[in-house]
Amino acid sequence: MPLAPAALDPHGLPPLGFHAVAVLLLVVAALWFYSRPKISIETTSLGILVVLPFLFAVAPLVRHGRPVDPTVFFSGFSDPALVAIVALMIAGSAVVRTGALFPLVRLLRRIWAAAPRLALLMILVTTAFLSAFVNDTPLVILLIPALIEIASTSGKTSSTQVLMPLGFAALIGGMSTTIGTATNLIVVSFARRLGLPPMGMFSFTLPAVCAGGVGILYLWLIAPHLLPNRRPLARDDSRRRFRALLEIPEGSPAVGRTLAEVQSQAEGLRTRHLIREGRLPIAPLPDLTLAAGDRLEIEDTPSRLKEYETVLKGRLYAGDKPWPEGANPEAGDDQQLAQVVIMPGSRLSGRTLKDLEFALRYDLVPLGIYRRGSPLKAVDIEDEALLRGDVILVQGARDRIAQLRGSGQLTLLDATADLPRSTKANLTLLIMAAIVLPPALGVLPIAVTAPFGILLMAVSGAIRWREATGSVNPGVVLLIAAGVALSLALMDTGAARFLADLVLLGTRHWPPALLIALILLAVALLGNVASHTTAALVGLPIAVAMARGLELPPEPFLLAVLFGANLGYATPLAYQTNVLVMTAAGYEFRDFLRVGLPLLALMATLLGFLIPAFFPLH
Repeated sequence: MPLAPAALDPHGLPPLGFHAVAVLLLVVAALWFYSRPKISIETTSLGILVVLPFLFAVAPLVRHGRPVDPTVFFSGFSDPALVAIVALMIAGSAVVRTGALFPLVRLLRRIWAAAPRLALLMILVTTAFLSAFVNDTPLVILLIPALIEIASTSGKTSSTQVLMPLGFAALIGGMSTTIGTATNLIVVSFARRLGLPPMGMFSFTLPAVCAGGVGILYLWLIAPHLLPNRRPLARDDSRRRFRALLEIPEGSPAVGRTLAEVQSQAEGLRTRHLIREGRLPIAPLPDLTLAAGDRLEIEDTPSRLKEYETVLKGRLYAGDKPWPEGANPEAGDDQQLAQVVIMPGSRLSGRTLKDLEFALRYDLVPLGIYRRGSPLKAVDIEDEALLRGDVILVQGARDRIAQLRGSGQLTLLDATADLPRSTKANLTLLIMAAIVLPPALGVLPIAVTAPFGILLMAVSGAIRWREATGSVNPGVVLLIAAGVALSLALMDTGAARFLADLVLLGTRHWPPALLIALILLAVALLGNVASHTTAALVGLPIAVAMARGLELPPEPFLLAVLFGANLGYATPLAYQTNVLVMTAAGYEFRDFLRVGLPLLALMATLLGFLIPAFFPLH
């Protein structure tokens, strides 16, 4: 429902009713839960979608003489923007899966060999351009292993100095069009609910390109010098230590020997606990005699884990039960080790390997788990609840590991397998153009062209339906629906108006341009510690209410929210691509602060000037 113009109440703040207070408390709780890495996005989003309708059902809110329909809070699921987002996820995944961009990667390889600095600039610009039209997560997944290989082969630049700039370039490019990110699409779509005129695909491209150009120069000239010069963890696992269980079978040289003797035989072996006959773990005393069936809880690098397995003629386990007959992925002579990361929003987050039946589902044996910054809680890794950013060491057949590339649930960190070059690659690019061009020309909406393009890809064989459904992140769907529900609740209860008036009480004499900068920075900071989509959808009705209260055009306030939600540079968990580059390069939290905070300040300052320049506040 469109918001009517509402000037600031000269008598003070409007009164807050029960529903408004409840919604504000729910917003605070939601943002807190979204900022907790151990609580899945799906759980928090579903909680919002349960609590809001229940609240308005048991305690109806009457507006304009009629109670608010509790089911209105599910309307995010039917939003055309969500349809477009899901279709674009699938289309972007198809572009990567078919290898349509692989010729570009080969070209960049050749340029890097001759002029690394020029090649880096080309990579940043190309990534930014492509991410304006293609989902940036599969794009970064494609480029990370290629960039690691290019940099390590040339020996002139460490890939750890360019992986973070790569990820940030994707974020910069994504904010330049309405389809660049899911946040852009849903914010622009929701703005229409507020009575704002529709925006075209390139309505705000000029200010984004102007600010983004300066940001790209920063990433090219300054950021590499602020980052550590070291080998990336995706190729050098010497710093990534995985916990695993090593079973001592009959016939092992360790049977009948003390733990101290075994540790002297397997140099470097350090045992955390010993599990005997499925009982609780016991202390690994040096004079403890090992028996067949004992399992040693050990922690080391992948190469050392496999070395201990060979020396002691044991077997690395991830659970209590042996793999079923015929389902053992270790059978075969084309075995590989690989490291995969749990992406934010993955349906694997919060679940254990045992619950997932990981080995049977993926035909891969999980050998260990690595978690940055906090210890594992369970002795048996199969009982450890997975968190976003966790890295699982797996062993399996070459073709099974190759299939992990581009998965929305498990993302391959290293370049173990070659990128496939499908005969459907050119067709996929042609269909992608057919998806993007009509909306760009204002002929058809993206919510119409994107699903039609997916149908063409499926019929032509460019993508299989199993791959298509695997490309859709359910966490993103629930997150958007929950964000829309919170926005509607803020408007319907008057909480958005209250917050807007609260801000205006202290800033009514500020220049409007300064208010734009304040909104942009507030949404950016909130998006870096919680969900950027939720930060945008919570900030949007408040910002528009502020514009109405000042009787100013709402478009600049809308863009302040949209651009602020895209400035996810300061923390590793602000965006999925940040998690990818952090895990691949071994970045620390302080690396994001060192590089990302200056970039956030630079982009926020530039956009604070550019928004009023391109969208006058009068």
